[in-house]
Amino acid sequence: RNWHPGPLGFQIASDAFAYVYSMGVLMALELIEKDMDAGLDPRDRWFVKSTDDRGLLSTDGEYEETELTSSEGQSGLRHLSSKQRLLEPKLSLPPQTVKDMPEPLFCDPLYCSIPHPPSCINYEKPTYGVPGPTVQTQNEWKIWKQNNNWAYEVGKKDIALFKRWNDEEWYQKCTHLDACGGITASDSSQGELVFELPASKMTTGLIIVCGCCGKKVGEDMFLKNENLEIKLNGKVLNKSKMDVYPNAKCARLVKAFKDFDEDSDISKEDELLLSFNLKTNANEVKISHLIAL
Repeated sequence: RNWHPGPLGFQIASDAFAYVYSMGVLMALELIEKDMDAGLDPRDRWFVKSTDDRGLLSTDGEYEETELTSSEGQSGLRHLSSKQRLLEPKLSLPPQTVKDMPEPLFCDPLYCSIPHPPSCINYEKPTYGVPGPTVQTQNEWKIWKQNNNWAYEVGKKDIALFKRWNDEEWYQKCTHLDACGGITASDSSQGELVFELPASKMTTGLIIVCGCCGKKVGEDMFLKNENLEIKLNGKVLNKSKMDVYPNAKCARLVKAFKDFDEDSDISKEDELLLSFNLKTNANEVKISHLIAL
């Protein structure tokens, strides 16, 4: 579970999956119980008999195993006779590779039909896991975290209750873990911020940057900000080829490597360095996420 975006965001989703799967298990157990009460073999409902001679079931439907003793005298090895047949699930197994998966319904196949998930660096709290992109050069860019008081995102009834108690320990317990954050600069004197992207794991070449704070900062902070220069391996990226994606707080800096996009002039290299540099008297830039795929 992750507390961002909020205590019920991912928690509800994970609990819903657990609930649905648990209900499926209970329904299956009820069917098995009914079959057994009726004198039926539950395996007939869930499995078909294979013609494979390696199997687990003898031709008359009875299990047939003989215990072997190893050369060291250890017993417990099971031998399956040549007249036994496998039990195979009636339902086909899920696809095992990306190539076996059907076309995605709601996601661009360029980004969804690949072996690796996106990687990112995230400055919000709390954050778990190992970042994909890493900071190579920070200079005077500052890491910022939103300092919320204990009543932030807490219900009014709970606030009133804790205020009556006036207990500092309960204030700490009540404090919401979620907080916005970013790495920020507002002046050229703060130098260049350089990220090293995980080039070996990048499949399509997608690069996205997201800003803080606000739900619609992507265009003004990155695309229309004339005082912000963005480079990849020392080459200035053309902002006319960028767009707001996948939501209004983010900008897609690179759509794909040129192997996947005929309009791209970006090639995959062994090392990919993404840099942000501000000119004098620039508007503040605050990066909350950097995503690479």
